[in-house]
Amino acid sequence: MKKLSNKKMLVILCMFALLLLAGCQRNVDGQGNVLPERIIYLDTPWSAMLNESILTAVLVYPLAQLINFIGGLTGSGVLGVVITTLLYNVLTIALSIKSTVSSQKMQMIQPELNKIQAKYEGRNDDNSRMQMYQEQQALMQKYGVNPMASLGTAFLQFPIMIAMFYAAQRADVVVNGTFLGVPLQKTPWDGFTNIKEYWPLVLIFVIMVIMQFGSSMLPKYLADKKRKNRKGYKAYADDGSANNNQMNTMMYTMIIMVVLLGIRWPSAMSVYWGVSSFANILKTLFIQRRYIDNAEV
Repeated sequence: MKKLSNKKMLVILCMFALLLLAGCQRNVDGQGNVLPERIIYLDTPWSAMLNESILTAVLVYPLAQLINFIGGLTGSGVLGVVITTLLYNVLTIALSIKSTVSSQKMQMIQPELNKIQAKYEGRNDDNSRMQMYQEQQALMQKYGVNPMASLGTAFLQFPIMIAMFYAAQRADVVVNGTFLGVPLQKTPWDGFTNIKEYWPLVLIFVIMVIMQFGSSMLPKYLADKKRKNRKGYKAYADDGSANNNQMNTMMYTMIIMVVLLGIRWPSAMSVYWGVSSFANILKTLFIQRRYIDNAEV
């Protein structure tokens, strides 16, 4: 089971890296400012994007133009990013349902999977491994859990997520936009080092971190809550297993990475990431209520 999880993570990480290398060129200078030639304006021709890459032309360009259009209508680059990000999450929620349901169910039965692993601990012969695998498969089939369910959706979601990130970075209304009079190209670090002048950037950054924390921790909280409400919970109470500790470590590592990266990227990226995390919270709550609470798990 552990190997399967590691393989899935490896595939996703490799795909993430390949997309970054193949589809996205350098957009910012050494100070984190978007290069003038990389800015996407409303009158920027699609052919110019096609010369960069297929990913840019097919995904980044339309999203950037939507941000420009909404930002132009509302007179705010922030609203352009916020509304486009929310629309993107609404349109892709169908891709999230299957993977989120499977992930939540997997977390809820994890203590039972741990119990099976503990049963075969120290037994490394092929027969014992096969029996452990069969018991785990039977348990997952009982609750309708497919550990590979999220892999296919990840292949569809990651290109769009990356495209949205770069669209928010390169859209004209964002590059040249402001929030409460502060340029969105300034970084949260600028805010912390000059908080009197750039305090809105600190506010954006803090909200982003809170949303990221909530988005990361909510699935586990909901899974634990539902598991405790199940009949016979004590028999499968979480024992602080290595798998559970590893999951917690991964979540905290992700939060720390976002904080370290986010403090130096343009604040427009913090707007995008914060809104995206907030949208993930709403999607998780919706999917939990609509598809998991009524399921027999």
